[in-house]
Amino acid sequence: MFIELIKFNLSSSYFVHRGNFYCQKSGTAMGNPLSPALADLVMETLLDHVLEGIDIPIPFLKKYVDDLITALPIDMIEHVRNALNEFNSHIQFTCEMENNNQLPYLDMLLIRTAQQKIVTDWYKKPVASGRILNYFSFHPLTQKLNTATGFIGRVFKLSTCRSENEKKELVRDYLLNNNYSSSLINRLINRYINKNTNTHESNSSTHPEPKMYRSLHHVEKLTPALAKVINRNFPNVQLGFKCVKTNRLLFSKLKDATPQLEKRNVIYRIPCADCDCAYIGLTTQQLKNRLSGHRSLINRYADLKSSDPNRATEREEEFKKTALMVHVIENEHRFDLPGTKILEQDNRLNALQVLEMCHIFCDTKTVNYRTDTSNLSVVYSGLLHSITNGER
Repeated sequence: MFIELIKFNLSSSYFVHRGNFYCQKSGTAMGNPLSPALADLVMETLLDHVLEGIDIPIPFLKKYVDDLITALPIDMIEHVRNALNEFNSHIQFTCEMENNNQLPYLDMLLIRTAQQKIVTDWYKKPVASGRILNYFSFHPLTQKLNTATGFIGRVFKLSTCRSENEKKELVRDYLLNNNYSSSLINRLINRYINKNTNTHESNSSTHPEPKMYRSLHHVEKLTPALAKVINRNFPNVQLGFKCVKTNRLLFSKLKDATPQLEKRNVIYRIPCADCDCAYIGLTTQQLKNRLSGHRSLINRYADLKSSDPNRATEREEEFKKTALMVHVIENEHRFDLPGTKILEQDNRLNALQVLEMCHIFCDTKTVNYRTDTSNLSVVYSGLLHSITNGER
């Protein structure tokens, strides 16, 4: 059953481009959550199968995803590579051999000394741009500091052939080119060294409180202020920050956009055709289906009113299922369903419900009931009140 579920998941992935549907024919699609786990599983299966058929001792073999490093006699290199490539025609390996007693592997350069010992150095490819997260990029300061600290850790841990001063100079040059200041770089280096030399730190809490993890969008000045308040009042909450200005905004989308009427999990606004009012609603189904429901209810009431006005009056309460229908019945107005606009889209229902209340609160000409915002937190109410009154 598990294998059948995986096959179904992999065979049902598709996208639309210029009106044409494309399906993944081989392997897994980029971005598929299953891809990393299945790639690792395939590599383990491949190695187990191939190594069983190789009759020579292999001193060591290390793997990181699809990158392998091993030691082999020179005359057996092609034999082993051919065995790996024969496992599947879609999985083909290239081979990089030791050159001048050096062999790069991931971010590390292995160097064989004259004493037949292995020392390592931090390594970057010749085509590497030298860029990491720039200090002036639109990201939370904590992410920039963590990026720089992570880079310092890689250089110090991987460069066993360098002195401490050489490591510091390498780090300084790299971070200066990414607009980190000299004073900040020195503080980060000293903090890293002190943290790794002090190995006797004690844990003050034997039973730490379980952590809760939440994320916030990064808004300059606002997000750090909110984070301070949350950290002060809820020390067990661990915050993460998401950047809203990503590289995705710079590139055109290759996949066709989902038509407006086929979008799900949206907040929509339907303008009235006879006045300045509008109706704001939320739907988790396709928007066209929700609008079809509105249209059907309006048409049923109109047909009943035209055929039997008295009966329509008697059954008015049955049709007043939404504020939209109340406006139609009490004011005899029509709604411009084709003019519907999507205000928000989010796959989280809780977020949609809050956003719907926010839009109803801010729209002074909506026909929605004021009670629709009764569950809106006073924190949001105060903030939205300031926004609607033009305060900043």
